[in-house]
Amino acid sequence: MLIFQQRIDVAPYITRELRPGESTSSVLAISWGKGDPHKDAITLVYVDEAGRMREHTKIDNLHDSDNTDEFIDLLTRRKPDVAVVGGFSIATLKLMHRVKELFRGSPNQDGDPLRGEGAFDIPAIYVHDDVARIYQHSKRAADEFSALSPTAKYCVGLARYVQSPLNEFAALGPDITAISFDEDNQHLVRVFVLSTFFYDALRLQ
Repeated sequence: MLIFQQRIDVAPYITRELRPGESTSSVLAISWGKGDPHKDAITLVYVDEAGRMREHTKIDNLHDSDNTDEFIDLLTRRKPDVAVVGGFSIATLKLMHRVKELFRGSPNQDGDPLRGEGAFDIPAIYVHDDVARIYQHSKRAADEFSALSPTAKYCVGLARYVQSPLNEFAALGPDITAISFDEDNQHLVRVFVLSTFFYDALRLQ
């Protein structure tokens, strides 16, 4: 199967509690950006089942008690179906490791137990982030979330990609040509762009 076909022919993420076609998962997207502990905060963005951003915040780390308490508070209030972790450096692996520790109820660096439920049955996943990387600098992102940082916009892109990869590819429009799928079949990307353009034109009539 062509790489392009493999990338767009992906179903939305479905939790154990949901059946395909029944609903869409709510998503907590988490990114440390470039992962510089002296410059980059950890960005958290919660997107509901309808793809609407409901909450966003930044915390310095996921080790100090005040920061872990804030993280646990968000999980307890929002109860996301899935968490997606992304970023722009190897520090993303460390972030994923810490997120999974907190989901299991591991204590903070002071050895203090976590407040709240103590453990969360929330899957933590990676996804291809090229669509989110384009979205964060796009006009669409600027129009939707002008006040958000680029990393927060990236998180929105990650969350929406988890909810519907096909929709996010289609929403890129001509920007999709910035993604290289398969040298021998790159023409299919142009076909995809044209088909989504004509679909949108007919839908608006």
